Amino acid sequence: MTLSIYRTAWGLVGESAPYPDLETFIRDSAARGYAGVEFPIFYIDPFEARVENVAAVLSETGLDYVPLLASRPAEWSSPGAHLADYATQLGWAQRIGATRAAVHFGADSFSFSDSCEVLAEAMTLASDHGIAPCFETHRGRILFNPFVTRDLLQAIPDMRLTSDLSHWMVVVDRWPDDIMDLFELASERSDHLHARVGYEKGPQIPEPADPVWQAHVDLHRGWWTKTVETARAEGRSLVLVPEFGPPPYMHAVPFTQAPVTDLISANEWMREKLADWFF
Repeated sequence: MTLSIYRTAWGLVGESAPYPDLETFIRDSAARGYAGVEFPIFYIDPFEARVENVAAVLSETGLDYVPLLASRPAEWSSPGAHLADYATQLGWAQRIGATRAAVHFGADSFSFSDSCEVLAEAMTLASDHGIAPCFETHRGRILFNPFVTRDLLQAIPDMRLTSDLSHWMVVVDRWPDDIMDLFELASERSDHLHARVGYEKGPQIPEPADPVWQAHVDLHRGWWTKTVETARAEGRSLVLVPEFGPPPYMHAVPFTQAPVTDLISANEWMREKLADWFF
């Protein structure tokens, strides 16, 4: 079993961000001792012009790369449109040598039968490209809530997840004592994990180091522990990604919109906690 911590580029790359480009971000992540990086495949833009250089920097630093594939068709409620967009991104991911992907896929408006069909097709497409897809428990997507996800996991036993249960905290809008088994089921079926702490009214607590949020940190730690323990027992590899994000996920000061905490510091704090808990 391999357990690794990867770094997300979310909110860190681009104009006015800490790093001007992916290459600088990747090199700094290697210097900080991360095992790999995660960022949306469409960050390599334009893809044809930049893919070779980004691949070269990944090779130079020895970092692995897990792409985030996010279908975003104009026809949001069309399963076929999501599948076509996803297929294009799979081709890009294959070209850069990815073997695993975190996936934002489909829409919460799909019927159950459409969801079953399109997820099965998405899994087959990924297999054809040599990529293991991990479908994320994300709002607005097929797996947006624990009840739908439970039924789909029963219908598609081979489906693997990216666990980001901060989203479900918002969707259920309560402390989920009565449905903890559903959160644990998703945890057990995950090969990729986004370590961000949500709460009943939002997908990201303002500052993870603030003791006022300790109960929420402990709640998520319990789910993450279930993921790690299951992966160890089954001999599967698992990637952990501290994934606090920029505004509007991060709270901001009114009028100035200044972030209430530092994004890099929040994720480094979470990285240290993950290392203490699981390594």
